[in-house]
Amino acid sequence: MARRPSLRLLMLSLLLLCRAPVCSSGPLPLILNTWPFRNAAVAAWRTLASGGSALDAVESGCAACERERCDGTVGFGGSPDESGETTLDAMIMDGTTMDVGAVGDLRRIKNAIGVARKVLEHTTHTLLAGESATKFAESMGFISEDLSTNASCALHSDWLAWNCQPNYWRNVIPDASKYCGPYKPPSILKRDGSAYKETGGMVVIHKMGNIAAGTSTNGIKFKIPGYQAVEYMRRGKDPTAACQKVILRIQKYFPNFFGAVVCANVTGSYGAACNKLSTFTQFHFMVYNPLKSEPTEEKVDCI
Repeated sequence: MARRPSLRLLMLSLLLLCRAPVCSSGPLPLILNTWPFRNAAVAAWRTLASGGSALDAVESGCAACERERCDGTVGFGGSPDESGETTLDAMIMDGTTMDVGAVGDLRRIKNAIGVARKVLEHTTHTLLAGESATKFAESMGFISEDLSTNASCALHSDWLAWNCQPNYWRNVIPDASKYCGPYKPPSILKRDGSAYKETGGMVVIHKMGNIAAGTSTNGIKFKIPGYQAVEYMRRGKDPTAACQKVILRIQKYFPNFFGAVVCANVTGSYGAACNKLSTFTQFHFMVYNPLKSEPTEEKVDCI
């Protein structure tokens, strides 16, 4: 997939940033990451403090989560696909040049965010996926190793014992809601179903105003192997209002979706919003800026 220099959409419905200085301001630099992943914020802050760029900080923050396997949803050893293999996805964006690098379905390479940055810096592509992404990573010096752990293998075994429930197949035979595959399409198809996943994401704004963002995830368990807030902020909405408008817009079509958004602008103001469910009433995220002596967990009530 060729890179588009004019790309403005930041990342996978999780992180959005605004360069236009029309929003309310806050202190810089700013570290903002989804979920209460404290050590990711610490790693990013240390990178900035040692003279690193915003892009360096995003990479180090996401890499910290990959190593620590934050909440089991980032990095190796979590979320096996239906074949039992853990694969990784990551994306990194330079808010100054608007260049993007990403990998999907990355196999046998632990440092997904590092590979994504190599895609940004050493190719004219935006996204590499599957075995092609792995071969590229190996050519860049990354070591190939097993991403599975005893925990991920146990998850897969339990899933098989429960007739492969849940899964992300639909409109197939045998009935995917009751049985394991292999599956085939029937002659008559029906539309139904939805899915969600959690992801670790980060926005970094350098004290000079340069912006970068990234995300890393091992995706949803048992998966098949395989800009709106920015515009609101450009029109003058503060980050919190922009996040809320995005959530409300999605609610019109998918009222039961599991999701949250964090937004930040180039002056250091930030906000967040989430869709309220019976099992998800608050969204927690980390903030680190010069007004705070350490990363601080903040939360918003879902709407």
